[in-house]
Amino acid sequence: MSPALRFCYPYEEFADQIKAMRMVRQWEYTSRFGALGRAQTSRANSARVVEYFSDCYEDQSEAVHKAELFLSIHDYIARHATVFSRKELMEEAGGGLLSVEPALLRAVHYVFTMAERPGRVAPKAVLGLARALQEIEPA
Repeated sequence: MSPALRFCYPYEEFADQIKAMRMVRQWEYTSRFGALGRAQTSRANSARVVEYFSDCYEDQSEAVHKAELFLSIHDYIARHATVFSRKELMEEAGGGLLSVEPALLRAVHYVFTMAERPGRVAPKAVLGLARALQEIEPA
């Protein structure tokens, strides 16, 4: 059975983990990767995410699966930031951080938890889903 079928990853869980990243990004030391200092590199932040998810889940297969999804969602958004910014679904928040509209987060999360090859889903399709979500979500 694939990890995607074994480990449900609801949007609300994902959203809570995004909120936790404010604290996690400040970690200067991890038990698995050692000292990270104040570095905010992709490598240091990935180490922090893996550490955080490993602490959150007893089942380490689940922790790795969800950390991978979490990082993949963020990578997809960053790779297509220009497109999403032009459509006013995200903007630079300062300090290298991005402010992403909830509908876009929900759309990308849906793609990464439901599609067979999520990284190959065109940003245009994600934009369509995000726009549809904006229309049906309460203001």
